[in-house]
Amino acid sequence: MIATLDVRRQPFTAAFVSLALLLATGGLGAAAPQAKGGNCADEAATLTREETDLPRIEVTSPNDRPVLCITIETLVAFATRLKAHTARCPGSTHAASAADWEKARVDYSKLFTQNRCRRTLPN
Repeated sequence: MIATLDVRRQPFTAAFVSLALLLATGGLGAAAPQAKGGNCADEAATLTREETDLPRIEVTSPNDRPVLCITIETLVAFATRLKAHTARCPGSTHAASAADWEKARVDYSKLFTQNRCRRTLPN
């Protein structure tokens, strides 16, 4: 489940949270680093913690375009990491949500392009 972040009262909170998550995930096209020793359980636990900190795009004001772009990029980066994780660890607890996150990744990538967002981190 994606955590709720009320950015209407704190307009820069989503930007800082999103940027921190973006830095942790390595950007839009980054795949998750290989789990140390192939430990899928540790990697899954990390993804679960990060998922709870993700901003919700539904509560971001459409007028706040820079925050929206950072938020979209962060969500796409997380979905990319989750996809890489489930490819390496098909028995992961995240396997059930992988299809939903893949659809979200595609949808958010389109939204990122439609809003003429620019990547915040180079590949």
